[in-house]
Amino acid sequence: MATLEWVAWFNHDRLMEPLGYIPPAEAEANYYQQLETAAAESAST
Repeated sequence: MATLEWVAWFNHDRLMEPLGYIPPAEAEANYYQQLETAAAESAST
């Protein structure tokens, strides 16, 4: 259980300086949102 708590902290609570002081999970969500937005924009043009 301690390992799972650490993994959750590592991915969702830890702030990473190279990512702009956001958690890795948030950076990943932003990346996929950016891909969806780009795909929607290119489909609409």
